[in-house]
Amino acid sequence: AIVEMAWTELDEALERRILTSFLCSTETEIDAKAVRRTAAVLMAVCRKWRDALGQLSRRWLAEGAARPSYTRTLVATTARQRASLAEKAVKKWARYETVSLAERGAYFEVSCRPITKRAEDDMELLSDLVTWGERFTDHWQLGVYQCARCRRPLYSSRDKYSGPCRWPSWRRPLDGGVSTADVRGYGDYVCAVRELYCADCDLFLGHMFHDASLRGQPAWRH
Repeated sequence: AIVEMAWTELDEALERRILTSFLCSTETEIDAKAVRRTAAVLMAVCRKWRDALGQLSRRWLAEGAARPSYTRTLVATTARQRASLAEKAVKKWARYETVSLAERGAYFEVSCRPITKRAEDDMELLSDLVTWGERFTDHWQLGVYQCARCRRPLYSSRDKYSGPCRWPSWRRPLDGGVSTADVRGYGDYVCAVRELYCADCDLFLGHMFHDASLRGQPAWRH
């Protein structure tokens, strides 16, 4: 529909507002690659859209083609977010009682993308209850950390370090292991923050913070 609009006689200022709203929507479930593909289509079908998108496209390239950031999601609004087990007030507690290291099905059902505050809080609660405190914070055996749901390799033990919070910390992920999304308004952080998801199954993993250089580490800590 948005491509078809490019052929209509809309006011140019209105076109630009529609374009910005579509590509930078805070609630969009479109990933970065899909957004860039859509932008390429729009630029191809109409000169007016190409002119409007040129500057934005160049900025994405300069920033490593990052997805436009969105504000942290406090309330479930999308279909994926509403489908999270965290939103099922009647049955979620009974399902949560089944979660263990051997059986994590209900835990996986909580995850959604973009993650909501309620889903994130519930995943943190379940992790604490099942492991009696984060079991991997002081785990230093050599190896590769995998996604608990799909087993995609995420991090190497060689990049793990003792970070400033109670969760395990890494300097960097394995190539292609994680997918990220810039998020604004996460707690009291003043540094840049990104949500972390498994690159294969979109399981929510946590956050990365652009403050590690203050502690003598590479700029981002995971």
